Amino acid sequence: MPYLIPIALLGLLFASSLQAKPEAGRTLHEQNCVACHAQGFGADGSGIYTRADRRVNSLAALETQVTFCQNNLGLAWFDEEVGSVVKYLNQQYYRFE
Repeated sequence: MPYLIPIALLGLLFASSLQAKPEAGRTLHEQNCVACHAQGFGADGSGIYTRADRRVNSLAALETQVTFCQNNLGLAWFDEEVGSVVKYLNQQYYRFE
């Protein structure tokens, strides 16, 4: 029974990623992420995604990191918005799938 909640949450995240739109993710990323990343990595902040020792090494880890960041910033995005940012970052930098 305790496994049902994580499995249900993964199902919701997967369903929301199907509706995710990378162009919406790009906008959310530009509005909410770039300024912070640029402070730590200079220029447009994309160095956080392209550095050799990056933390994110899978699509699941990318979704976890985006969720962590949006919670840390108090953005209260919907699952679809998180999915859109994940989809955008994956297409732009990671290419996990």
